[in-house]
Amino acid sequence: MKYRILHTVSLYCLSLLISCSASQQQAVQKPIPEPNNRYDSEFPVKDISKELDYLSTTVKKLDCLAFYMSYVFPPGNNVDINQLTESVLKNEAIGSSVTNESVSGTAIVVYYDGGLAGMLTCAHVVDFPDTLVARYQDGQGAIQVLSIKIKQQNYINDLPEGEAVEIVVSDASRDIAFLKKELHDHVEPPAVMNFPVGKSKDLDWGTVVYVMGFPVGNLMVTRAIVTKPTRTGKGRFLTDALYNRGISGAPVVAIRDGAPNFEWVGIASSAAAERVFYTKPGKESPEFINPEDPYKGDLYVDFRKTIKYGITFNVTVDEIMHFFSKNRSQFEKEGFDVERFFK
Repeated sequence: MKYRILHTVSLYCLSLLISCSASQQQAVQKPIPEPNNRYDSEFPVKDISKELDYLSTTVKKLDCLAFYMSYVFPPGNNVDINQLTESVLKNEAIGSSVTNESVSGTAIVVYYDGGLAGMLTCAHVVDFPDTLVARYQDGQGAIQVLSIKIKQQNYINDLPEGEAVEIVVSDASRDIAFLKKELHDHVEPPAVMNFPVGKSKDLDWGTVVYVMGFPVGNLMVTRAIVTKPTRTGKGRFLTDALYNRGISGAPVVAIRDGAPNFEWVGIASSAAAERVFYTKPGKESPEFINPEDPYKGDLYVDFRKTIKYGITFNVTVDEIMHFFSKNRSQFEKEGFDVERFFK
């Protein structure tokens, strides 16, 4: 009798385990969404590593360096920035030196033919002002330092051999720029991004996108959720991606009706930021200042930008296509076969 009871209990437990196991398996399985010719708002059921690996071969780290000749003027000078000549700089400046400014970003190879490579990026990565001016008295007084750009170098990682990287067209209002580089004959042709061109109007609340670029110099992929693009205007759409410096220009791709149907929907542009003002000692202050002692030297107001992570802007692919259409003649002048763009 005792044996029968134990045997019955064992059968019951085994039946319960099988039932629980079947329930867990059923819960883990993801239903395949019904085709609706829209971009997916759920994470893919199928593996997308192969497509992302290909995309990684088409993006390049872009480093831009601008050199300036900086002139320092004494307080109370009457130098007029609109009437600068070599003699004024020579006679009025009390010192000069060569300085530089640098920016890093991401470029996408979108064209290659006959040794000519074309890359797309953001305008703010490659655009450096021709002149920088610092003034006395909180920027309202006489010129303190005047910096004039004398040279700019653009370098594409993984494409070291060939002619210098040149800016073909830059549109600051749309934050789009196109670069070119002529490669040597023995250089292996670069991979070209050939995902189908998507439609920004089909992006909707909750659309999942992937971004591939070089934040802080590291090749990385991140995913994000789209906010309705019509809310921002100016040919841009918002996502909640965590952008860091260096990702500007990275391709943004979405999946239409299930993996691996990737489409190119834009490029990463910028993250929301705010200025934080603070005071700091002057340049003539000692290198070490004891924080325990009262500071008696001059103080100056400066600021730094802090990124508001999770609020990011992206240029739509529609704006990019308009950019290429608008500048078609310039591309042809630079030797590009425009009929091969995005084919």
